[in-house]
Amino acid sequence: MIDMGVRVEFYENVGQVGEPSKGYLGALERTEGYRAAAVPQVGTYLMAASLRVVDRETAHPLPGPVQLPVRSVEHHLVPEREGKVPVWWDSYGEPGPIVVVHAALGSSPADELLRQMVRQYVADGWECYGPDGSVLREYGLEARRDLGL
Repeated sequence: MIDMGVRVEFYENVGQVGEPSKGYLGALERTEGYRAAAVPQVGTYLMAASLRVVDRETAHPLPGPVQLPVRSVEHHLVPEREGKVPVWWDSYGEPGPIVVVHAALGSSPADELLRQMVRQYVADGWECYGPDGSVLREYGLEARRDLGL
């Protein structure tokens, strides 16, 4: 099994694989916490339900289709010196891939379901961020504050 992370980038309009998405709104990211039989390749699909962080009855699912195409795969390497990770290395402790998918929120994503979705992901250890003024950024900061993180 391969340990990997996932980043869901949200856009106003999602292009086809190989085409740019437009209107970046922010992202949810977890750099670890998922296992897979293999690292998905660009163009293959992830089941959106596998990114659910709570049970089916209380989950606020990611917006968009049931299957999300992989847009890119980032491999995070960890330097090793004399068999150990150097003390100056302040990033990942273990090497691993991060699979990136895109989801559409539309031009006005501010609603209570989105707020609740962000809260459940933040509670499960995901980072939520976005550009200044982004609803995703504001909801992420709000969730961290409310959860005492």
